[in-house]
Amino acid sequence: MLRLRASNCSALFTGRDGLTEKQEETLNILMSKISLTEKQAIQRDDLIEKRDAPVELPEGAKTLIEQSIDEQMYDFKTSFSTKETIKGTNVEDESIELYNRIFFTNHHKLLEFDDHYSLSYGCMSGHPDIVDCERRKVIDIKSPWSKKTFPARPPKKAVYEWQVKMYLYMLSNKTGEQWRDGEIAYMLVNTPEELIPDNEDDSLHYMDELADSLRATIVKIELTDDDIKKMDIRLEAAERYADEYVNFLKSKNK
Repeated sequence: MLRLRASNCSALFTGRDGLTEKQEETLNILMSKISLTEKQAIQRDDLIEKRDAPVELPEGAKTLIEQSIDEQMYDFKTSFSTKETIKGTNVEDESIELYNRIFFTNHHKLLEFDDHYSLSYGCMSGHPDIVDCERRKVIDIKSPWSKKTFPARPPKKAVYEWQVKMYLYMLSNKTGEQWRDGEIAYMLVNTPEELIPDNEDDSLHYMDELADSLRATIVKIELTDDDIKKMDIRLEAAERYADEYVNFLKSKNK
């Protein structure tokens, strides 16, 4: 019953499952010892308990799951629209044209009715902006609101990282091939005049005077084996939590 979109799945994958790398190293050392002190034995047991503990989803993930179930149980749909998202939709073709001009490519926006790239896996679904079959790469186009919100330097924490990784994960499952490389492409293009508020400086929204090299910031994304393991664990946990929430809704007034 659970239905989630790759475009807003980030909350599902925040945080870490099980042990940190340092804790895993410590546990391996303790497990390899023939004899342990009482303190070491307690530490070993604590680490094993933490390693084997059921996954606890972040609160943001629980909220996302409950919202999805609520929409189905109560028959409504949540819409989310801001001037930023409206611009992103309206100028997507221009952003792809700019990407092609800068990087000498010939990509096109995938159409929503292109079933071949309407992806799904378990409770997750999504539709990438650009799929480069030759390089087995997914490119997600972002069109920042203005010069002020454009990330001139690649962000240390990629906000849309898990969205792209989920596309790669679903493509790998669909094709039976390994899709590991992705990009988040921030492309700085003009804001449609009708979207610019009267109280904002128009010069923040017109980019034609800028060199093309200043109008693109690319964030490289790699899907790793650890990412895949985390996705499998979290998606399974999401399905369990969804079942629990559905049972709660059905029984709350009995």
